[in-house]
Amino acid sequence: MTDFFAALLFPDEVHERSSDPGPFTDYRSYKVALRKEFRRKCVYCRISDGLKGYEGFGVDHYHPRKGTDDPALVAAWKNLFYACNVCNSWKGNSRSTPERFLPNPCEHPPSVGPMAEHLQYRDADIQTSTHHGAWLSDLLHLSERRELREFVLSSLGKFLEARFDAREILDALEERRKMAGSDEEIDHKLQEARGKLAQANRAIERLTGEPVDSGGFAP
Repeated sequence: MTDFFAALLFPDEVHERSSDPGPFTDYRSYKVALRKEFRRKCVYCRISDGLKGYEGFGVDHYHPRKGTDDPALVAAWKNLFYACNVCNSWKGNSRSTPERFLPNPCEHPPSVGPMAEHLQYRDADIQTSTHHGAWLSDLLHLSERRELREFVLSSLGKFLEARFDAREILDALEERRKMAGSDEEIDHKLQEARGKLAQANRAIERLTGEPVDSGGFAP
């Protein structure tokens, strides 16, 4: 069974970007593609735009636009991330340095490792394991958003339970339907169960940013 909660954690592998959908001269033109690329989640706090809304997210420049020595980075696909406006604002013009490496979901020096080696969520709490991760956590005030994450995890648990119950009821009704043949009452209950399953799936997608099918994450 797929662990839906894992979608809200920092990945333990480096994200491999797809090819540049542009090139575009205006970095904002990448927002739709970035949303798809990063599965609708902020790369820094791991909250989905299904909760904050599409307008609550923007295009983040890993290497800031202000004061850049390389103007090409302003609209460079590899330099752009999907991030919520809160994280984007807190990050501001902070830059990554060897001494204070800003954990990057897509690339990093070989000696540094992926984001999960620097910081990770344990339920609603953020825990850091390196000074790089501690810097990022402090920079983005991740610990201050504990209540929001508690709400997301609690809601996800409820919808996963509802999804499991709907799936069990649906399986039982489909079996009864095979044995009974045409039955208006069973057909009505089947329709209700499918509706509840679809509702739970949509809620899980909003909370995790992941597409859901009847068995788990969609391929």
